[in-house]
Order: sequence, then structure tokens, then C-alpha cells
Amino acid sequence: MFRRRKRDEATAEATREAERKALFVRLAERPETVCPFLGLADDRTGYVDGATDEHRCYAFGEPAPLSDEQQTRVCLQRGYGNCPRYLRGVLVIPTEELEALRHPRAPIERPPAPAPKRARRRRGALVPVLILLLLLGGGGAAAWALLGGGFRPVAGSPTPTATAGPTAPPSATPTAASPEPTESPDPTPTAGDVFVFYEVGVSKGDYRLFEVDDAGTVISTRGATFAHNSHAPVEEVLASNGKRHWRNTAGVYQGLSYVYPNSGKFSVLKVFRRPDGTRSSTELPPGSL
Repeated sequence: MFRRRKRDEATAEATREAERKALFVRLAERPETVCPFLGLADDRTGYVDGATDEHRCYAFGEPAPLSDEQQTRVCLQRGYGNCPRYLRGVLVIPTEELEALRHPRAPIERPPAPAPKRARRRRGALVPVLILLLLLGGGGAAAWALLGGGFRPVAGSPTPTATAGPTAPPSATPTAASPEPTESPDPTPTAGDVFVFYEVGVSKGDYRLFEVDDAGTVISTRGATFAHNSHAPVEEVLASNGKRHWRNTAGVYQGLSYVYPNSGKFSVLKVFRRPDGTRSSTELPPGSL
């Protein structure tokens, strides 16, 4: 009887594993402009091009309805990685499922086209693949990686330039208006919540980031422009000269730091994991930046 029960449990687990892998294989085949958490009310992996009342967000909790504007501006755009629901969803996604999404599809190579004598054959084009990030180095970054490392700021690509020290941030340059995802604040931490990492928050506009050595000396600086409110995991670094800075642990600005107040108006959240797997957070006061 015991052996039979163990076999039944093993069979059920194998079935769940196969279904899970099949789900994430289908999600990994999506175009990079479609959020992996977007689905239909009756089909987790289904979606249509354009807004529809049948679309739902499966990031966390019960499948949530989405406004037409949210679908058009966020869910069906490359910038879905900045969506607060996406960032919260990757926070609670099981690591093994995240890994399934990170594995690219096997390259599919077309047969070589006929070529004249002595001509070189052309290689087939590879099918584009969807690979979700993660992020990460360090304990805090690894925790943030459980969310997939969804942070991908929309930024320019200026060349880093050497500087003798921090300088005042450039003023934000007005750009064409573009709607931002609606962001709901995290609940306040309570007893039982466990600290996992720090998270920097920036608004739409221009910022300045710094490469800082262990002694607290600025080695270089780099400008960054964000099209929407964005977040990324950071670690608190207290240099030997007593100065504090917040170093990015993931994303395109990994290794560069926010320095208060020279980087611009940024905030730092202390993020906790709640017993149910969701997150809570509290914002550090300016005096702690």
C-alpha cells in the first residue's frame, strides 16, 4: 500500500512537472513585445494582438482584468518589464519556472539557399528568442532575481566619461508625453516579514550614475534617461571615507551607483518578503541615503 501511494505521488508530480514545462515552453515562444503574464480569461497562454476584454494579468493572485490603455501601452509593448504588476509577479515566481523561461528555444536554421559554383552558402536566419533576465549577484540581487529581474530601464546610451567627483544632475529634458503604468504602493512591513533587498526608485527624467571605488572615490560618471517610473535592486555601500552610495546589482546599470543628492531625485525602498510570498516595503528617509 505504501509503495503504491509513493508511485501515485511520483506519477502526479511527473504530470505536474510536464504541464509546467509545457506552459513555460509556450510562454518562451512569445514575441518579445508580449508580457509573459498576459493571458486570456479561459487560456493562461493565449493572447490576441490588440486590446480585448478577454485579456487577464496572471502576474500574481487571481487573474486581473486590464484596461485597453494598459494593454496597448504596456502589456503589448517592449516596456512591459517596467510594469509594477510584472515586477511584483516575478518576485513570487518559483525559481525553477523562471529558469524555464530563461532557456531560449533551440535555434532553427533554414536549409542553405542554392548557390552558384564557388559561391559561399548563406547561413539561415535564427528565430528570435525571448529570454527573461535575471539579474544577479549578491544575496539581495538573488532575491530580486526570483522575480525574474524584470527591471529594464528605458535609457539612452551615453559614453561614460571620467570625472574628478560627483556633479549636480542635469535637469530633465521635456519629452513627448507617454502614459505610465499605474503603480500601487506596497503594504507596510509587519511582524513576520523578512528583509530581502533594497530597491532604488526613479521617476521619468534624467539622472546621473557613478562608478565608485572601495575608498569612495568617483572613477567615472554616466547619464541615464528613464521614460517611466522604474525600479532596480541595489546594495548599500558605505565606503572607507564614510560616504554612502547605492550600487545597482542588476540590469544595464549593474555596478554603477546612485549618490545622494548628486544622482538626482531617487528613493530607496527596503523590501521585505511576507509569509504568503508577496512583498512589503518601507521608504528610507533622505537622511539615510
